[in-house]
Order: sequence, then structure tokens, then C-alpha cells
Amino acid sequence: MNHSLRAVRPDLPPTSADIVIIGGGIIGSGIACHLWHVPSLRRRMILLEKHSFLAGQFFQAMNATGQRVMRSPYEHHIAPDGDMQMLDFARLHLDQLTSLEREQVWLGLSGQRAVVPLDVFIGHSTHMIGVHQLRKIAYRARVISVRPDPGRDGYLIATAEGPVIRAKTVILAAGNREAVWPQVFSEAARRYPAQVCSVYAKPALNPGQTIAVVGSGLSAAHTILRALEAGARPVWILRREERYRCADFDTAYFRTEGIARFRRLPSLARKVGTLLEESRGSIMLEFLPRLGSLEEAGVLRVHRHATVLAVRASASGRLELNLSSGADEHVDLVILATGLSPDTQLLPDEVELLADRYPVLEDGTLEVSGHPGLFAAGPLASLTLGPAAKNVDGARLAAQVIIPALIEKFSGSRPASFTVRGNFAVSFPLKAGVR
Repeated sequence: MNHSLRAVRPDLPPTSADIVIIGGGIIGSGIACHLWHVPSLRRRMILLEKHSFLAGQFFQAMNATGQRVMRSPYEHHIAPDGDMQMLDFARLHLDQLTSLEREQVWLGLSGQRAVVPLDVFIGHSTHMIGVHQLRKIAYRARVISVRPDPGRDGYLIATAEGPVIRAKTVILAAGNREAVWPQVFSEAARRYPAQVCSVYAKPALNPGQTIAVVGSGLSAAHTILRALEAGARPVWILRREERYRCADFDTAYFRTEGIARFRRLPSLARKVGTLLEESRGSIMLEFLPRLGSLEEAGVLRVHRHATVLAVRASASGRLELNLSSGADEHVDLVILATGLSPDTQLLPDEVELLADRYPVLEDGTLEVSGHPGLFAAGPLASLTLGPAAKNVDGARLAAQVIIPALIEKFSGSRPASFTVRGNFAVSFPLKAGVR
């Protein structure tokens, strides 16, 4: 795969721009691909990404947890309608897929739910980033803060690299960050840094170790299987019972009627409650037989409805975990797979967050309430778009709302109806490769 297509520019970004997209992950790159097809906006935008490659953090996180397939269907990707769709991209690369992966492509073509290999998703995303030439507008910059520009419309974006960027409009597409650990684990990680770590650190797993995996989602399931493959003994600790389902939230929220139903919920409190429930960890159905048989055979010990009350070092150098159930576990390593939450760090201080994670937005534009010209996308747009906002398809959903508002801001008139249509049905580089 030609990763250079996703490389960001090493030079400093310009000190002013009409549209600044902060975050070059899946959501930010997808929105930029949609904006590219609006000629009046294409040359007004720049994109800021703190890593060396667009969408790099997303793919690194997937590799760290061992996930090799997507939980979203083939219809969910970063390409605008009219551009090469991911299923067509997979068809063009059938010779590089396994027989099982090819069977999934045929399922997708027949209209049935199919599993998307991560390699196909990476290849298609790289292809889209390449044909839309995003590397020309993407700069490596770590944003420190976003605050209103005194005395004029717009925002001042401070970066770690030095320049302050004056932006007329900002699209915050910072994605998720790892959820704050419970205090017992934060303290344990400080005292025993070699023995308590995040799943995203991809810790070494050694034969004979006893490893506590804390969390109820797909990352925890992958980590359990990785531990067994390494010859280690996993112990699984969950606050509630695990749940198994195809997607990471109710698939009804993928569809137009599901999004409309969410938006009709009578109060913000109901919306927040729905979002919190749908953000609970879940595991793909395919794991159920395997994990169930491992537990039944006694290979996997599981503590459900249990929390860790204390972590202390034992005389042997192992860690003793005291659980709320009254059980104790002695382990060599604790791996935390406790989930993600919206990255709110760049929102201005005065923005109110519901449940410490969701800003209130203007439904018709996705502007942060009280901050005209500051748009939210990805998980930050959840209170308007519902659980689907954080999904890969969230880029398309957000773009369809944000772009008409940008057109109105820069042209003075809002289009009566609007749909982004791409024109890269088949285009160079046709064969970017997926392996």
C-alpha cells in the first residue's frame, strides 16, 4: 500500500484560512473529501493532524488491539456518493483477498450484511485520500487550543509548533480519546507502570503470565485471545455482563429513520441516556462461541458485575487485585480496555458538556451552541446525529449538514437542497493495493 498518499505536509501551516478542519482521522478526512467536491469551498480549507499520516491513529489503534475486520458494513466509508464505493474497490482487488474475504464481497454485492476486512478499509481510505489530494492541504500540527478571535468573527487556533492560525470557521473532528481510568487504576499505573497499561500500548504478552483484562468491549475480547495465543492465562473482569452484537451500537441508528427517531426524543436527558447506553462496550457475535467454550473449559476465568477496589504488590512481585465480589486475583499484568469517549479538550472552556462529553449543538448546522462558525463532527456531534455520529459514516452525515451552512456563510445564500456528489467512480490510482 502506498502510505505516502496519507502523509501530511511537514512544513508549517498558513497563519490564516477560511475553513480549518482539526483532526485528520477517519471523520476529518471524510469531511475533507466531501468538501473537495464543492468548488466554492475546496480552496478555502486546510486540515491539521497531529500525526504523520492521515487516519494513522485509527489504524494504529486497530492494529494494537488485533482487530482485523470492521464492524460497519461495506456501505460505510469516507467516499462521497458518486466516488468509488468500498465494495467496488474490493471487487477491483479480489485477486489480493482470501477466499473467505471474497465470499464476504459476494455477500455484500447480494445486499446481505458482510464483514469488511480491515485491509480493504485501509486501502479504500488511502485511495480516497489520494484521489482527493488531501496531502496538499494537510499539515502536521498539534492544536493546543481553539478560542474566539476578539473583535472579529472567527477563531484563533494555537499550535504546539508555534504559529497561531486565524480561522473564519473551524470544524472540530478530533474523534475519540481513551476514557479516563478509574482512580484505582490511575494510581496503580503510577506505582506499577510496568504492570498496568492501556490496551492501546500493545504490551508484550509472555507465556505463563496471568493477565487481567479489564473491560467489556471488542478490544478486551481481542486481548483475551491474544493472551491465549501467547501462552498466557487471561482473567476477565467486567462491571456488568458482556453483550454480543454485530455493530458497536443498534444498527437502526445507521438508517435515516433511526437518526430521525433519535432527533425526535423529547429531551436532552433522553438523548444523553440513549447515547450512554449505546456507547457501552460490545463484542462481535463471532466471539461468543469461542469465549463461551474457553470459560466453560476453565481456561478463561470471568468475574462479572465486579469492580477492582484495590491494587497492591505482593511479595512475589505480582499484583493482587481485590474485587468488589470478594474475590482476589494475583496477576502479572493488568491491561485496561475500558473504552473511549469524545475528545472534548479543544472545545472552548465556556462550552457546557452534558455527561462531561457531549456539547449542545445547533441542529440545523452542527455549530456549537453560542459559538457561530465552530462546527462539531464525529463523536462531538452525537447529541444531534445520534450514535451514528461516531461511526465511519458519521463523516458523510456531518458533511451533509455542515457544508450547506458553510456555503451560506461564504456566499450569503443557503441552498434549498444539497447533496455532495463525487466524480471519482474509477480514477488513478486505480490499484493502490490493500496488503
